Amino acid sequence: MPAGVDHPETVLQIPTPPGATPQHWTEQELAAMSSLGGAGRILTLRPGHGPDGLDRCLRRAGYRVGRIAITRECTHLPQAAASFLPNVIYVALAQPIDACVDALEVLSSDPRTADLPLVAVLDGEIGDAVIEEAYARSGCDFLRLGSHVELLARTHLLVRLSGGALAHGGRSPWLREEPEVANEAVGTRLDLRDDVTGVYSATYFRHRLQQEVARAHRYQRPLALLAVRSVAAAGDDGAARLAKILEGACRNVDLVARLERDLFAVLLPETEVSRCDAIEARVTQECSALQLRCRIGRAGLGAEGDDGAYSAGSLLRLACARSDG
Repeated sequence: MPAGVDHPETVLQIPTPPGATPQHWTEQELAAMSSLGGAGRILTLRPGHGPDGLDRCLRRAGYRVGRIAITRECTHLPQAAASFLPNVIYVALAQPIDACVDALEVLSSDPRTADLPLVAVLDGEIGDAVIEEAYARSGCDFLRLGSHVELLARTHLLVRLSGGALAHGGRSPWLREEPEVANEAVGTRLDLRDDVTGVYSATYFRHRLQQEVARAHRYQRPLALLAVRSVAAAGDDGAARLAKILEGACRNVDLVARLERDLFAVLLPETEVSRCDAIEARVTQECSALQLRCRIGRAGLGAEGDDGAYSAGSLLRLACARSDG
């Protein structure tokens, strides 16, 4: 659970990165801008415990600040975050990077936190590839720590955008339109399925994967995931044939989804990875008969050699990496 509000502390100046353009503000102007009071609730997430410069700066400005430590298991984050009722969520991109990116994805996709301003905080050298992945998976904003004035200005703006419009009877620009009902001509049900193959969409798959991983952890049950990649599936005809093969090889409780044009995933609850040989052999055989060359990668929870796959994101990455081999 997020920590409560501590007593005000002296502001820790967040240093300007080496090589950055010098500030063109006088000390009096900086002091005036820094003294602008904040009213709202800010939640910060990062690996480890204890306050840092960002927390202290926001508290000194008058914000109520909560903290959540990022761990390998991140499925609990939306509930913990929502219980704090934040106006803005800051997530540090720090080591372990994978866990932080997973946290961004979970927060951006869960209905309890999806409509909140989500900002990835870049502290130190973060590669472009990491930033691109974080944005692709969460659509988050980014803030590179530098002047504490910039941090406060960004926070003041986001708090006003997230809460100011509602306070005056309007609609916050961060809130999304209500989805249409599933039985209308255009509704959320269509978004759950891939238009070409009829199997589940990548969006729905990622949502279900998080749920199944959380359940497997909670009840200590096995869970297997297959990533099936085929160059032939990049075309509509090949994709439809491969989808039919995968659905025919699966049980009713299994889930087949198309993640990319040439990449499918099969989620198998209550299944150990070591027991996927039969379905893998059947898929390979039927694909060969239709001249659909495919590569299959597998990963699972509780399997030997997969101890690092704690989260939904890392489990999927592991299976996809093995399908590329």
